[in-house]
Amino acid sequence: MFKDINKNKNQDVDILLIGRIATNIADSLFYITILWYFKTTFHSPVALSLIFIADSTIDMCAFLFGPLIDRVYIKKLLKSVTIGQTCLSLVVTLLFYFEDCNQIVLVLLLLTYVSSTIGSTLIYPAEEKILPLIVNKDKLSNVNGLFQLTYRILDLFLDALATLLITYLSLSATMIISAFVFATALCFYTKLYLPKDLIVAEKDEKYFTGKYLHDLLKGWQVLKNEGQILLLIIPLAVTNLFYGIASVGMPYFASQYLTKSAISYGGLELFSSIGGLLGSLIISKIGILKQKLERIVVICLGLAGISVILETMIANSIPILILVFALSSAFWISIMHIHSEVLIQESFNPHILGRIETINSSIINCMIPIGSFLGGMIVQRVSASFAISLQGIAEVITAVFYLLVFNKKS
Repeated sequence: MFKDINKNKNQDVDILLIGRIATNIADSLFYITILWYFKTTFHSPVALSLIFIADSTIDMCAFLFGPLIDRVYIKKLLKSVTIGQTCLSLVVTLLFYFEDCNQIVLVLLLLTYVSSTIGSTLIYPAEEKILPLIVNKDKLSNVNGLFQLTYRILDLFLDALATLLITYLSLSATMIISAFVFATALCFYTKLYLPKDLIVAEKDEKYFTGKYLHDLLKGWQVLKNEGQILLLIIPLAVTNLFYGIASVGMPYFASQYLTKSAISYGGLELFSSIGGLLGSLIISKIGILKQKLERIVVICLGLAGISVILETMIANSIPILILVFALSSAFWISIMHIHSEVLIQESFNPHILGRIETINSSIINCMIPIGSFLGGMIVQRVSASFAISLQGIAEVITAVFYLLVFNKKS
């Protein structure tokens, strides 16, 4: 009997990973296709900005979906959302043929985009909630590393794949492919085992009250009571503010110190992606130090910050090292993120984890748009190099803060 359960668990991990890969591919095709349609059809930066505003708003409001993720049977949620995303892709394909009704099409496309993005906002935390239930604790870090490795490999190629399909086929054909890939993900989600008694909690006042607002507040209350995790999330959110500042400065920084063309920024992004990929690869192979989770978070964040600071310090003298330090920073951040994710997954009951993951996402992501706004002013009035160095300094300060907090605990 136990052998069968373990076999089903292993199958679930494989099926979930393949389903997630398909969802990621379909999501990227959907996003880039709509983005390109807005750019080429409406010829308005304001119209294009609506996509980015929608993205940021949904990220900041992710916590609102937490009670739904915790209450609904996850397999049903994955299937329902993916069916919806498949249908939305087909609807968008039809809307592409009504170019004459510009304003109406813009509104309808924006609504379909928002609906699909909300679907993804439900799916991703739901999958993170499933992992501790279908993976043994001693393998949780390896599986998290494997999932992160897969996402990073996809990130290297997906945008390029989408633009190639749009260029050599068409917007409509690319969106139909997106629908097909969503449907493929659905086929895999349908095969998940996921016993209901593991995923759906009994009516228990500890986690559920039967009222949406109370259940929503319960997530915040549980997170507040787990002070150690809250002290992990809040400083990371502040660090993300400086990441937002640095991201605005990065294209200008690359052009100033590497080459004047777009290749410089692309190279910087590529080396960062490779660094993140290597970090995920190492964790997927060797796992994490279970007894030293907190210490690893401190070390990795500190080394990432030092790498960013060195990146700006050597820019004038040895510009090629900018790429090396960009890789180094992303490498350490990748390892830090996996360790902090495992720390969160192991700190909470699975029946509340959906709310915790979405609250975590909202807190951390809400700072990036603010940082991006401030970044524009800092780059304009000071320099791109200064904007990037602020990120490194913030990461080092946050690492020191973590060290003090974790030492006080022990």
